[in-house]
Amino acid sequence: MEFNLTRLSLLLKRQFLGSGKKYITGIAIGTGVVLMISFASVFFGGTVHLSQFYQSGLITYVVGGIIMTSMAFTEINKPETGYQLMTLPASSLEKFASTWLFTSVIYSLIAFLAITFGACVLYLLGLFNLPVEGSIFSPSEMWMAFKQYLIGNTLFLAGAAAFKRNAFFKTLLSLMVVFLFFGIYAGTAAKLFGLADMANSTMGSGIVINNTNFGSGIENIFGSMETALLAFKTFIAIFFLSLGFYKFKEREL
Repeated sequence: MEFNLTRLSLLLKRQFLGSGKKYITGIAIGTGVVLMISFASVFFGGTVHLSQFYQSGLITYVVGGIIMTSMAFTEINKPETGYQLMTLPASSLEKFASTWLFTSVIYSLIAFLAITFGACVLYLLGLFNLPVEGSIFSPSEMWMAFKQYLIGNTLFLAGAAAFKRNAFFKTLLSLMVVFLFFGIYAGTAAKLFGLADMANSTMGSGIVINNTNFGSGIENIFGSMETALLAFKTFIAIFFLSLGFYKFKEREL
């Protein structure tokens, strides 16, 4: 079955009708808690900075989104709903893509609208000479948070597809084990190969092993460390999306 945008849009509509209320409620509660804390600060004579409100709201957005993403495939675990999902006239790729787009892009749009609405409410308080400072919009912070969330979303979406129950905790534990393994591996490699310096050496910034600066080599390949980091994050996102799709297809069989 070929990939079809019409079927994808219908699947997204189905996702919204089935899970939209739950997502909107979660976003409203998270934003509302941050907003109430800001109200309390004003009530007790403090000054509310909209930048701090955005930071708190965006942290709630990232953490809440990851938790919600971990429950993205709970429908498959129930025989009555799992059967309905599996028999939909759509390909596995369309079903997985609709879930990813809903938990990443659509969720982010709703969350950003809610956070911006909260900032507008606080800004209106400032018009009445209450201690509220800062800009009402913060697109750069939102864009940065979205990029960070997108990586976490792909990781925990793969976990949701791989684990039937307690996907959030199992994915978190798996990531801890992986990071611990690579930490031990990197520490062992450093001792074996003589890790001399991590930054600001006479050969430039980067990791120096046996008088060879690998940081400079990375910059020569990618042009800058920022580009190299972007390439690494893109690889991680694509890898875990592919892994998640493979695990989702396994559960369909």
